[in-house]
Formats: sequence, structure tokens, C-alpha cells
Amino acid sequence: PFTSMADAAKTIVKEEGFQGLYKGTVPALMLVSHGGVQFVVYEFLKERFHVTVENHRRNMDVPTEYASVSERFQKSIGYLSMGAISKVIATTVTYPIQVVKARIQQRSESLELTTSGEVKIVHRKYTGVRDVITKVWQREGILGFFKGCIPNAIRVAPGAAITFVTYETVIDILKS
Repeated sequence: PFTSMADAAKTIVKEEGFQGLYKGTVPALMLVSHGGVQFVVYEFLKERFHVTVENHRRNMDVPTEYASVSERFQKSIGYLSMGAISKVIATTVTYPIQVVKARIQQRSESLELTTSGEVKIVHRKYTGVRDVITKVWQREGILGFFKGCIPNAIRVAPGAAITFVTYETVIDILKS
């Protein structure tokens, strides 16, 4: 473990050279697409949601004073769901790029726990993006690109859900 950012930078430059500070830059730039995927999925879901809500409203005969509270609650639940779903989809779609980035950035020697419970030193040396993709595909198959995807999606979905509810609430306040 590093004791500070300066220690990390010094150690990386000493062990890997100055270019070691820029490992994973190409996949990191590709991960910019994550936000784009998330917003496209969210807007798609939101459009379908509003059509469904409008159809539901026409079929129900609810007094106006209850409709406002009920609709707000329904919209909030919808925005929470759509925010979480869009984040999970974006995370899943871009996760292979995240795996490539993480593998490039990891140190060439690391400790891993085997299935039998033993700790072993693993030597990994990657020369670039293509090398990571080739080695992960050969050694682990397609599932190697999705290791940790489910726990990561579970971790990030609640935050995205709250972000989108907040976003829609602020938009509604600014419009009124």
C-alpha cells in the first residue's frame, strides 16, 4: 500500500517508468460512453413511462385532489426505478472496458485467493489493451470481462436512482 499520493507516484515511476502513470488512459477515455448510455436508456424508459402513466390516468376516475399526490408518488417511484435500471444497463454494457482498464492498471504481481482457499502470488504483465483482451478471452472466456459486474451494479444503482429523482424534481421546480 502507498502512504500518500506522492509515494504512489514515486513508486510507480520507479517501478514502471513515467508512462506507468498513464496506464489505462485509453480505456478510461472509452468509459466516457457510460454516461451517454445511461442517459439514452433513461430517456427511452422515461418516454415509455409517461405514455403508460397517461394511459392509466385516462382509465382511472380519481378525484383531482388525490390525483396530484398519487401522481407525484407514482412519478417518483418511476424515476427511482428508471434511474436504477438505466445505471445497471450502462454499467453492464461498459463493464468489459472497466475490466480492461483495471487489468492494465493493476500491478504485475498481486495476491489472489484460490478456490481451495490458498493465497498465491500471481504474475500478470499486460502490454496494452489488445493484450488484455486477448489474455482475458483465452484464460477466462467472455465471463472474465464481467467479473464483479453484479456487485458493482448493486453498489451503484441506488445512487443513480436518487440522482435521477433529484434531477426530475429540480426540473419540475424550475418549470413551475
